[in-house]
Amino acid sequence: MVATSVWRAGALTATLCAIAFVAYHPTLPAREDFGITGDGPLVRTNVRAISIASRSSAERAGIRPGDRIAYPTWPLDFARAAFPAPGDRVTLTVNDRRRVTLIAARPPPAGIPWWITAVRLAFLLVAGLLAWRRPADRAARALFTFLLCFGIAIALDSGSLPWPLASFMLMQVFISIFFVAGIAAIAVFAALFPSDDARPVPRLLARAAVGIAILFALADVGFNLVPRNNAIVRAALPLSFSCFALEVALVIATFVVAYRQGPSEERERRRWVSLMLGATVAVIFVDAALQTALGYHQLIDELTTIPIMALPFALAYVILRHRVIDVGFVLNRAAVYTLVSAIIVGIFVVVETLASTYVEQNNRITSISVTIAVALVVGFSVRYIHDRVDRFVDAVLFRQRHEAEAAIRAFAHDASYITDTAVLLRRSAQTIMRYAGASAAGIWLYREPNRYCNLESSVEPARDVDENDPAIVAMRARGIVVELPQTESRLRGELAFPMIVRGELLGAVVCGRKRDGESYAPDERDALALLATSLGHALDTIEVRQLRSRLEELTAARALPR
Repeated sequence: MVATSVWRAGALTATLCAIAFVAYHPTLPAREDFGITGDGPLVRTNVRAISIASRSSAERAGIRPGDRIAYPTWPLDFARAAFPAPGDRVTLTVNDRRRVTLIAARPPPAGIPWWITAVRLAFLLVAGLLAWRRPADRAARALFTFLLCFGIAIALDSGSLPWPLASFMLMQVFISIFFVAGIAAIAVFAALFPSDDARPVPRLLARAAVGIAILFALADVGFNLVPRNNAIVRAALPLSFSCFALEVALVIATFVVAYRQGPSEERERRRWVSLMLGATVAVIFVDAALQTALGYHQLIDELTTIPIMALPFALAYVILRHRVIDVGFVLNRAAVYTLVSAIIVGIFVVVETLASTYVEQNNRITSISVTIAVALVVGFSVRYIHDRVDRFVDAVLFRQRHEAEAAIRAFAHDASYITDTAVLLRRSAQTIMRYAGASAAGIWLYREPNRYCNLESSVEPARDVDENDPAIVAMRARGIVVELPQTESRLRGELAFPMIVRGELLGAVVCGRKRDGESYAPDERDALALLATSLGHALDTIEVRQLRSRLEELTAARALPR
């Protein structure tokens, strides 16, 4: 528990720092290129000038399109030349003959589009949600690592920090490490998801992906710490791409093997996650392959960025619609309040526009009166709007869950009309396993003196428990739902729901772990608690009827003449 709390605190802190940096990033100035547009990204010491901006420092220094421009080779000098601070003097070599000195100006902001910043924040928000809701789940931790790395790395090479060396290390060195680390995290996630227990072959593939990512990071740092001669640069690019290709192949192999070796009930959830994350990895691989084979093309880079930008929204939809990870009810509330806020703000915008256009021109007092009247109407209608939006979100994203909960609640209502104890217990256990997705279900009732006996259970072995059992005591004293893994109870399962009748604990309904490995959502727990309460009253009613019937039989027997 302590390790989990420490990890959650660290992950949330990292997420908040990343969100602060992403929000700060668009304010950074663009990298000073002195008006030179080269024939590739800034990884080589020698580039060919494709175009020279008019009235730029390069044009004034006599640099023309087609010239070969050499940057300094030592790492610190290269960092100062590639990311100069305003006023720095940078010396470049043109066509291996002439040396020119350029003075860095203060460039305008990098111009990162707002929608790219929004997508990066979406990556980080989903990552923070995972860290908050599932800190103990190793698969969720791996997915958090992927989202955090990609949220930082997208568009990271845009702009420059006030310190040249920091800009160089963050925006040229660590950007590749973030991408490769994120892809390795996908392999780990593919091996662990959804049971959080990797089989031998997927585990081996995921560890190989992590090992390659570590080697790539070390090679990347080493490449940038030595002088950049042409031989090293020519060897670094194919080696980097080979490591990247092998990393992608291991990710895909991990998804395929884990899918084929996993239980059949897990395959639907694996399929959706594989499609989302696998498509993203494939797109990144295609981008890297085309850039390596054809040279850098901005259009290709932008086109392949589109699927990556769609990933956090697609992943959020899969989490909501297909219950990939147990954060759906949190996102559901966020979706509801977002839509409600949008509707209310939209109403006020429309009313304000109409009032200012048609009413205010004639009478300002009438305009104010209309605005106040609309505010009062909307204020009294907030609950109505919230209920309608809540139903809409449930119908679109949670229809299957809603139908399952409705079936549990319907049976809870029908239970009081079942007159056979064995039938009632059997149908209750079947309903829990079918609609709540429980791997097992059991019902314990107070029968023997000081003991609760199992009368219906798919749990093996189904043990009877003493009335001093910790879970029994908690339910008797406080009437709470007990999370069994956190107690030393002899009851085996995930949750125990009390059946309290007339202030006494009649028994308990025990639910095993869900078959898909998720936790029970709050709305599911409420439905199961209602079922347990209804079951307790139904069993009490059956017992009262049996006692009444026996009493009537005894009364009739005594009334017969001897």
